[in-house]
Amino acid sequence: MNKKVVSIITTFYNAETYIDQALLSVVNQEINDTFEIEYILINDCSTDNSLKIATEIKNNYESRKGLTIKIFTPESNLGCGGARKFGISKATGDYFMFLDADDYYINFDFVKRAIKDIEENDADIVEYGVLFNTNNGQSQNMVVQSKKEYCNGSLGVFMIFHNNTIKFNVWSKIYTRAIIDSYPYDDSREYEDIRTIPMWVYNAKKIVVMPTVEINYRAAANSIIREDGIKSRIGTITAMTEMCEHFKNDKNIVKALYKRAMIDLSAVLLNNSSKDESFNIMSRLNTKLLSYIYPDTYKDITYNIEDDHIEDDHIEDEENNLEVKNIT
Repeated sequence: MNKKVVSIITTFYNAETYIDQALLSVVNQEINDTFEIEYILINDCSTDNSLKIATEIKNNYESRKGLTIKIFTPESNLGCGGARKFGISKATGDYFMFLDADDYYINFDFVKRAIKDIEENDADIVEYGVLFNTNNGQSQNMVVQSKKEYCNGSLGVFMIFHNNTIKFNVWSKIYTRAIIDSYPYDDSREYEDIRTIPMWVYNAKKIVVMPTVEINYRAAANSIIREDGIKSRIGTITAMTEMCEHFKNDKNIVKALYKRAMIDLSAVLLNNSSKDESFNIMSRLNTKLLSYIYPDTYKDITYNIEDDHIEDDHIEDEENNLEVKNIT
């Protein structure tokens, strides 16, 4: 029996504070005779001790059976999207997983179970729950209450925007190589996941969401989410607006996308952004989104849109399907 190879990609730039925990959560994963781990590390031209830490871990673990560690440094800083795309080009795996340098896998048998899940379910993508660390020092388990299966990529994309059952995050999933190859990873410096994950999900024949928490997520102190909430919201909606071009023929998806964008708009408005340019940007994006939903009449209803129902009777409404638990 030929062993399957799972390529796990971690990109890093000046991540010396947390990178050791991220890398150790991968190199200490349980490995059996059915698969191998190819760990791809992309040093995005760091200027701190990140590369030194990564190299030391590589030297300490590269002799482990079933584990290969490869470190690459591009000629210039590529940003998150470009670095991930660069990492994908270096990977040879049958399956792909991603892990950010400031996060880590909670369970050391996670990779083994992820491969089993994607194979036994004959899935293209399998997603897992996340332990999300909030700004106030608390944590939340973001996880579905029970296993979900979507045997239709269009429905999968709808669920991304409808209620976040499937998340934008690239690092909460395992993918087949066919899905990775089906659409090029976006090389933007920000909001690259939002411009990529819906396309991978759309191209999948089957997506499974598992009710287990596997990834510890913590946004770095200098991330855009931590530093500038308004900029983050606008960036998110900008990326989603761009995605309308791909889904303009699927009215259900665009409606769900619009409603999801309005959640971010509400957050922006609560930050009194109507006093600055952010509000004008949001207004333009709002009009753009509406032009996809109602191409003939959007100019007349920009400020008076009805919350009309989803037309496809086969789409299940799972508004309460995400379980959120506060952990002090």
